[in-house]
Amino acid sequence: MSISVSDLQHRARIAGPIARFSIGPDDATRAMLCRWHSAFGDIYRVRPDHGDAEHWVVHDPEAVQQILVRNSRNYSKGMGLDRVKILLGNGIMVSEADFWARQRRLIQPAFKPRALADFNAMIFDENVVLAKRWSQFAAAREPLDVAAEISELTLVIVLKSIFGEDYADLIAGGANPFALLSEAPERNLRFAARFHRLRKVVESIIDKRLGAPRQPFDFLGHMLAARSRDGEAMTHRELVDEVLTLIVAGHETTASALAWGWYLIATHPEVGATLQAAADAIDMDALRRDGGHRNDAFAWFDATVNETLRLYPPGWLLSRRALAPDRLGGYDIEPGTQLFISPYVLHRHGDYWQDPECFDPTRFIDGEQPAHRFAYVPFAAGPRHCVGEQMALTEMRVHLAVMIRAFTPCYVAAHPPQIESHINLRPADGVRLQLISQ
Repeated sequence: MSISVSDLQHRARIAGPIARFSIGPDDATRAMLCRWHSAFGDIYRVRPDHGDAEHWVVHDPEAVQQILVRNSRNYSKGMGLDRVKILLGNGIMVSEADFWARQRRLIQPAFKPRALADFNAMIFDENVVLAKRWSQFAAAREPLDVAAEISELTLVIVLKSIFGEDYADLIAGGANPFALLSEAPERNLRFAARFHRLRKVVESIIDKRLGAPRQPFDFLGHMLAARSRDGEAMTHRELVDEVLTLIVAGHETTASALAWGWYLIATHPEVGATLQAAADAIDMDALRRDGGHRNDAFAWFDATVNETLRLYPPGWLLSRRALAPDRLGGYDIEPGTQLFISPYVLHRHGDYWQDPECFDPTRFIDGEQPAHRFAYVPFAAGPRHCVGEQMALTEMRVHLAVMIRAFTPCYVAAHPPQIESHINLRPADGVRLQLISQ
């Protein structure tokens, strides 16, 4: 929808565009949110094309904290997740109220650091395998699309972390039935139909586990063993919904962030050189054991990951719906109001970030930025923050440490990657690099 400059003017008392616009996970919304932030500030109203519920955009960190944390009980998930629910069922990404709270309690123990430590060696080994593959491209001086390569890597990691030993049976026929997540970029009805058939694949693995009970240290094992406060296990359908949710959420977000990370490192050679110096000093055996968790030797890798997530947060648009009246930044919010927070815009807020468009990992080393804790929410915040945050950070840290130790990346495309703004923020045409072996 085209909106003229004349539309960017304040209405009486309430800031916001005059023309109607339906906010959603798309490129037009991201472009308009950036434009409107300059025109209207941190909180403003947008009138949707259809429906009666008002839309409010919030980029004031205090108000963000109120919505996501202090008064989180007053807000449910908002618009934009209808397609996700069609794909994933009623998993924790989209479920609500008491059912969501129950499922979160059942799943949360599997994501504690002690439980996640079981995956460190697997994550490390998968990256070593990938490094050997990349060395062939480097030796042949042949560029490769790291976005596609990383998508396959993170898919294997998430499947092995969920299914453990059953992963071998999953690919026994010579093909990975979940490969469409990496191979099919479009998330349309055709994709949904193909993805829906994967429910039977998950169901068959669950049936196998139930028929021969054991206690493997994988996510499915944790979920099968989990019991509610009343001693009840998840139903068959609940297990399938949560498994599919973990596969999609755990794969696409990490893959997108790492693809952007490689682009930023390749176009900032001084950062790459600093990372390589840090990687040369790392004990790789220790990394395989502990994933670099809380290790000062990985400060630069963690800072680079955090800065990548600042500039290109995969979950770039958060939505909530007010359940009861509230007051944000001096404005009255009525029940039913749809509220939108864009980490992509918030992370570029000039009042809280110095040179916000600049890629500068040191801002996460000196600890002086952001000026407000809730000006940085790449994994959301509060009760509904991403349950897989620590898993994702470990994956990214280990991947960069292993690969930067082996390769120097050079960006070979003529232009920066185009941004695809759907559910996740992805490089539309991949990230092509020429790798130079160290």
